[in-house]
Amino acid sequence: MQYDFYNEDEFYKPGLAKAARDRLHRILFQDLEFKSILEVGIGFGELADYSKRSDLNWTGVDANENLLEVIRKRGFPAYHAWMPKFPEIKEDFDLIFAAHFIEHLKDYQEALEFIHGCKQKLSEKKGRYLVLLFPDIEKIGTFFFQDYTHSFVTSKKRIEDMLYDTGWKIVKSGRYTSCFFATSGIISFLGKFFPFFLLPKKIALFARLSLQQHSYVIAELPRE
Repeated sequence: MQYDFYNEDEFYKPGLAKAARDRLHRILFQDLEFKSILEVGIGFGELADYSKRSDLNWTGVDANENLLEVIRKRGFPAYHAWMPKFPEIKEDFDLIFAAHFIEHLKDYQEALEFIHGCKQKLSEKKGRYLVLLFPDIEKIGTFFFQDYTHSFVTSKKRIEDMLYDTGWKIVKSGRYTSCFFATSGIISFLGKFFPFFLLPKKIALFARLSLQQHSYVIAELPRE
């Protein structure tokens, strides 16, 4: 049996989530200069759709064949791979985006291998940016382990240190809740008092996930 958390029959996601994800992408990308994206861990294809609407070229990499089949039928190029090993990718890209992916790697050695791989692939393609989103154990505590495939424990400082030590330049880092940044701490704090037990199980899980405070780091290759 293979883990398939991104099974749309099992995972609740309201229509409002699409607008929230669009806002998240828009804010993260607003100061970056790029035209094409390689996304590692494609989810339901929200970033692919956002890229199409924003005249950005999108390419995906994922280990889930079901997700790949769906996204390819929608006309997007996508590759199968078990990370941290990158497949050969013919498309060009300026930016690598990995949202809630790195914590699924086995340990810090695989995480370092992935970060090195991003550096190598961006160098080959003359790209520039790496954008990482991840759960921050300093903020969410044991909720980090609600997903049993979370093997590499992530925090903002830990990811920043790994990027510094592997020669990246940190452009920006911070925390967010859903699609909010400056008010993310307040929203997350208030979420602790929300009566999730009153909601159906699937909706309660989505609501809890949405009200957690997560972290992001944007890094770039140093210019020679």
